[in-house]
Amino acid sequence: MQTGPEIKGWCPGAFAPMPSGDGLLIRAKAVGSRLTEAQAREIACIADSCGNGLIDLSQRAQLQLRGISESTIAQALQRLDAIGMLAPNVDAERVTNVIASPLAGLAPGAFDANAMAAELAIELQRDATLRALPPKFLFLLDDGGPLSLAEVEADIRIEAAAKRGIAIRIAGVPDRAVFVAASGTLDAALRLARAFVELRDHHASSFRRVRTLVEALGADALPRSAGLVMRDCKEARAPARWAHVFGAQRCGAVAFAGVGAPFGRWRADELAAVADLAASEGTGELRLTPWRALLIVTRNEAAARRIVSRADDHDLITSADDQRLAVIACPGAPECPQAVAETRAHVMDLAPLAQKIVGADGVGLHLSGCAKGCARQSASPVTLLASAEGFDLIENGGADCAPRFRSLSFEAVMRELSVRAARRPQ
Repeated sequence: MQTGPEIKGWCPGAFAPMPSGDGLLIRAKAVGSRLTEAQAREIACIADSCGNGLIDLSQRAQLQLRGISESTIAQALQRLDAIGMLAPNVDAERVTNVIASPLAGLAPGAFDANAMAAELAIELQRDATLRALPPKFLFLLDDGGPLSLAEVEADIRIEAAAKRGIAIRIAGVPDRAVFVAASGTLDAALRLARAFVELRDHHASSFRRVRTLVEALGADALPRSAGLVMRDCKEARAPARWAHVFGAQRCGAVAFAGVGAPFGRWRADELAAVADLAASEGTGELRLTPWRALLIVTRNEAAARRIVSRADDHDLITSADDQRLAVIACPGAPECPQAVAETRAHVMDLAPLAQKIVGADGVGLHLSGCAKGCARQSASPVTLLASAEGFDLIENGGADCAPRFRSLSFEAVMRELSVRAARRPQ
């Protein structure tokens, strides 16, 4: 009898490396979206000399180094510390989970999300109460700039709110928010985080995230415990689309080249090449994104186009039309010990069909090695869940949903995708 996957409830870190099928997985800790070309180049060097040369850009906009060994981890941590990408200690690493607008401080926004992220990190690391936050508890800061983070899941969201100052939303309550002035933003967000800890303790519960607390106790329990009031908030930003992320782009006075690696998996030489381009053609600055893309900031669009041309030579993703964007796949076996089978062996065969059935966000197919669905929590037009006998096919759902078909062979999967592609208007 096949048992379910183990839910670890934490992300890999430098102080808490996660064992995987190809060695230890560690994270270079970024607070906010900014990455210098020197940091990117050194991460590539660390991955090459201390790991297996592979780097994953996660959906939390963090760089993860793969294949680190017990004999090289001390050196890797020392070098991450030297470039400012190591948290002060294990407690700080665990609670400092902050994602910020990719163009913060560059494109117009209601506030500087990167500056606020740095202040938030200091407060999170200072307050002993907050060390009890679950390791995946995530803060999100969206300054209202050009690249919206509307589709990124987070426990506490700090968002620009047009004429109403700043809105603080909590997961599971999409239509209400706490409205605050800029000066009171961090105080209110941290009060909500402390209230979450207190409610967990009071109810002797293991609420992993705010959403599960809301489902159990209702929408008002958390803000009431924090001494805050939520009001109606119907404002909803359109999420960023890949057409606004990849390739040579201009957002007002800001130009950048959006470049990605298939499934967010970078080789050390690719990341080093991008760092070199940021130095030679750009401003020396890159931005991390939750779309598994790096934005290379440039002085003008012509420089961005030159970077795109050079990135094409490395077979990186530089266009929203790239078929590889239609497929999201976790590492699968043997890299992930939770995975039942490989997930990436046939993705290039599946990508053309996946592109024909994409949803509004440009994803048509999600391949998951187990029912956790780590690579994508939201629904996809088709999700393939690896099983010992083949693939289970789920329609318009996630990896934890009931499948329509079980134990399909790869050939049967191709037929089912072809049928669905034929139904879509061209």
